[in-house]
Amino acid sequence: MLGLISKKRPALRLPFYVLFLIYELFSVVCRYSGQENSNLFFAHPYLAFLITDISDYSTYVRGLKPGRPGVFEKLVFWPLVVIPVISAFITTTGWLIKLYVL
Repeated sequence: MLGLISKKRPALRLPFYVLFLIYELFSVVCRYSGQENSNLFFAHPYLAFLITDISDYSTYVRGLKPGRPGVFEKLVFWPLVVIPVISAFITTTGWLIKLYVL
């Protein structure tokens, strides 16, 4: 979906990421609310966002051309900085919802 949105309507990328962030939060809470110990609880958001980042093909095509800074952004900055921060937010929020709401 992100690849299609990026290619056809680049202005909708941010709303898509926000919707995906909300979806992942509820996915983590719903999937792991009944489990006490799960190794995937902490890895689930990171893997989901990493797959989303990798599937953003049109950004790779634009960024991997010579002389463009997209290589650093897509191969280093997103997997090592942005995605872990987003994943930590989702995991922390999901954990708090699991503890105090459910």
